[in-house]
Amino acid sequence: MKCTVFTAFLLGVVLPTIYSRHVQFYRKDYTYIEDFDAFYKVHWDVSGSTWSSAFLTCDDEGSTLFYPKAQGEWMLVKNLTNKMTEVPNVTDIFVGLHDEFDLGEFMTVDGHSTPYPLPAEGNLLPHHDNCITMNTDTGLFNVDSCSRAPDAPLPFVCKKVDDESCPTVDRGYKFMKASKKCYKVNRKPQVWQEAMKTCFMEGGVLAVIENKAQAEEIRNMLENGEMYFVGVRKMFSSAEYYTVKGQKFSEMYRNTYNGDNYDCGSVWSRDSVLYTETKSCDSRLPFICEMEVTS
Repeated sequence: MKCTVFTAFLLGVVLPTIYSRHVQFYRKDYTYIEDFDAFYKVHWDVSGSTWSSAFLTCDDEGSTLFYPKAQGEWMLVKNLTNKMTEVPNVTDIFVGLHDEFDLGEFMTVDGHSTPYPLPAEGNLLPHHDNCITMNTDTGLFNVDSCSRAPDAPLPFVCKKVDDESCPTVDRGYKFMKASKKCYKVNRKPQVWQEAMKTCFMEGGVLAVIENKAQAEEIRNMLENGEMYFVGVRKMFSSAEYYTVKGQKFSEMYRNTYNGDNYDCGSVWSRDSVLYTETKSCDSRLPFICEMEVTS
């Protein structure tokens, strides 16, 4: 296989203590609420047809299914929906309380006992499909079915709490000393365009490897032999490759399995070496995001 090789750099570099930076950004579609020092997104769409789909939607965005932890936090949902131009005529939402493990009592999505009284066990449904919903007008909880009709999904809210290690609250981003950047390996496969969109929504771009130090830092984050999209692709139907930062990238070699030059760039690691390779933009691969660090 003909590939560009980024020579391995020194191993075992000890990273220093990371200075805290308080930021008020997570994703472009999340709203920061100062009173609770957290980020929220209201989902009024068909993704809430089941409690599990609501949970997984938040997890895909790197957040958790909302439940009110602090007194009065439930009221922010009403405040957020009042700012929306079009809201379904419903008042109940799925919240992050469940009995998925059949413990006989509800627990929070982050593994704690519920911080307040819930409806009595006598209100549990006979078919053991029990989830908690919350009325956005009153903040009161109710035992409800975990599944909804496809044409009548329940809304829900995703919540992201702060992590001050990088200029985002996304804990997936890790600060790297040598490059002075933050990187995140997103292991959910996407086509190149959706991967780029995900990085952009998070405040970054698909990663661009500019030197040996960055190559080594990224290599240490990857699963051996697995391929990941990075921020390189052909532009304007030309034969040239460019990075997403507008720089010409001339060292992407063709995929020798079939002799074609694909349009998008990827990297993979083997034997302590990071390789680059072209890949079809319509392939579904995990990908690497990067974010600039601002002091």
